[in-house]
Amino acid sequence: MNHVTTKDTTVTKATIAENINQEIGLSKEDSSSIIDDILNEIKTSLAKDGIVKISSFGTFLVKKKKERPGNIPNTSEKVMIQARNSVSFRPSKIIKKSINN
Repeated sequence: MNHVTTKDTTVTKATIAENINQEIGLSKEDSSSIIDDILNEIKTSLAKDGIVKISSFGTFLVKKKKERPGNIPNTSEKVMIQARNSVSFRPSKIIKKSINN
């Protein structure tokens, strides 16, 4: 899968807080607190319900992965990969459209 990158930057909570500070005028501390609250709510809802839908953005889903055989690349040793939960993201049509233009 080819990934399209336009900038060599990573969006961090600090970057988002700085943008909120510049756009809205909230203090960086308040902006950071809001971001932390939002992310904590997403984590809590995923753990509790297994799904978080954000209108016009997308859906986060907890997927259950079954135990499966695998191997260690260095040694070719066969191992069992434990069953676990993982989080996937399905973007909304609006997000898909905006990244494909």
